[in-house]
Amino acid sequence: MPSRRRSRHLVNIALLAVVILLTTFVLRALLDNVMQLGLDSQFWYRDFVGNLFIGLLLYGLIQGLRSSVLMSILIISLMQLGNGYKLAVLGTPTSPDDFINIQNLFLLADGAALLALIGVVVLPLMLLIFLVRWRSAVTWAAICLMVSLIMGAHSQREPLRAALDKRFGNSVWNQPQNFKRRGLVLHVAQESVRTMAKVGQVPSEKEVSKAMQSLSLTPRESDSLVASSSDMRNVHIIVLESFYDPLTLGEAWVPEDPFPSEFRALWEVTGNSTALSPVFGGYTANAEFEVLCGFPVTENAVFFEGWLRRPVPCLPDVLRQAGYRTVASHPNVAGFWNRTLAYRLVGFDEYLSKSAFDTSDRVGSFLLDHSYYDQLFEKLGPLNSGPTLNYMLTYHGHLPYPKSDKYPDQVNAGQDAPLLQGYLNHLWYKSRDLMQRLEKLRTNDPTALIVIFGDHLPFLGNNYGVHTEALGLPADRADFTAEQLEYLTSTPLIVIDGKRGPLNIGTLPLYRLPSLILSLLNKEDDGMFAWTANPPGEIVRPVYGMNYTLRKDGAGASCPTESNNPQCRASKHWLSRTRILIADIFTGKQHSLKAIEQTKEVALKARYTQD
Repeated sequence: MPSRRRSRHLVNIALLAVVILLTTFVLRALLDNVMQLGLDSQFWYRDFVGNLFIGLLLYGLIQGLRSSVLMSILIISLMQLGNGYKLAVLGTPTSPDDFINIQNLFLLADGAALLALIGVVVLPLMLLIFLVRWRSAVTWAAICLMVSLIMGAHSQREPLRAALDKRFGNSVWNQPQNFKRRGLVLHVAQESVRTMAKVGQVPSEKEVSKAMQSLSLTPRESDSLVASSSDMRNVHIIVLESFYDPLTLGEAWVPEDPFPSEFRALWEVTGNSTALSPVFGGYTANAEFEVLCGFPVTENAVFFEGWLRRPVPCLPDVLRQAGYRTVASHPNVAGFWNRTLAYRLVGFDEYLSKSAFDTSDRVGSFLLDHSYYDQLFEKLGPLNSGPTLNYMLTYHGHLPYPKSDKYPDQVNAGQDAPLLQGYLNHLWYKSRDLMQRLEKLRTNDPTALIVIFGDHLPFLGNNYGVHTEALGLPADRADFTAEQLEYLTSTPLIVIDGKRGPLNIGTLPLYRLPSLILSLLNKEDDGMFAWTANPPGEIVRPVYGMNYTLRKDGAGASCPTESNNPQCRASKHWLSRTRILIADIFTGKQHSLKAIEQTKEVALKARYTQD
């Protein structure tokens, strides 16, 4: 009898393998021909082996051929197509972060989208729980095997990471190519091991000390946070969702300017200054982290999720210590991208989220900016009641740019591009709401420091969509030039310094904004924000897995991690040192912050002794 059962299982496993092989080929054809991902055909077998592993695990849990085949096809298809969608939208494949942050999808979705998400994620999980043979010893053996594999990988994460990289390769800057060479399951497993190795490692005091050797730790003469009470003026930071200049796509695509002439005139006074964002098409939280904390995002992850673990003297905390009221607001659900915890760790005392606003004046799920501004400033109260850091993250303008009869289209795209058409009209309303609020703000708070910028470029179709069609971007990210990367990360930047008016800032990475803000407030010590000052004559913009540099002489260089380009030498050294400081300050033991405090104490004691 046991022999007959064993033979039956072997036959079932063989049939399951055939089904998974066919499923693999069908899905790869869809990803290649419909989503146009350009898969590498020579590595199809790795995709198959990874899918087969999932199928065998499910068979061990379910132990029935029909149910195992059903669940295997369902789960493998959802994983592969979900990965294809992410690649098409954000240009990067599935990562361990996506599974950690899956709750954010439920927080963002509502209505039909929420029901679809439940159908895609929750129902298959419930079906699997129902089908598992919980009383079978084989089931528990399969579960124990999985737990043992995970625990073993965690205990040997660094040697395992090195072995996997040696066998299957790893390009830090080209995650899409990694996925295409490995197949999805192996890619997720390999990157999970890498994440365990990164998160489990914090730099030692010796490593931090070495990284800081090139930094100046000598404090300024004054130990005060702000030079005088006259500089305790309000700071308004307005982060504009998916806000950029669409005329850069060319007249054939954008024949009508969605911006009002008042915005064009204001931006022209600044010299058309631009901010360089760490992200494209999404991951707003990474742009936020840079603006609030003054350090670049260098990992392919959402920094607010898992990497920001310690209270840190970011810009809100510095201003709070100086006597400011610190308020963050965003008319989305509070916990999205872990903002509730992250905002507290960086120094905000107050956080106004979706529940604090009447969201009836909306398009789709997105509260119109004029309503958001009106409600927010009513809640803030008199602007002359004390210095306030007012950090505003708008929501209107977010993908998928829904339509509304209440807010009909005002401009038209020059080509048949529904996403571009929707985006341009969101931008039309959004830019006018901004100018109306800005006029009121400059009248009611004439001395305020006002900082306005877009968080990232809009998503306009698969594989950079309209951006690629209009500008002829390469099919492979490996071939992007520094100028093309600059285009994909550049958004308008407007800084209004009270009665001095708009400033010509030029091109500025978002992580350098805190230092600029403090200098305009006449703060005499930049603290940790000074540590990300760029190499002389260069602007360094890290983007996941690589960086690009812009030089004052007009030259630029794209710098993958593996590159030996001499033009990348200074930026690679800067990036290596900065990564150590990031890991120490935000995740590790904060040796660098303790060192600077000790240096200040010694300098102050010496000064007082002399006096």
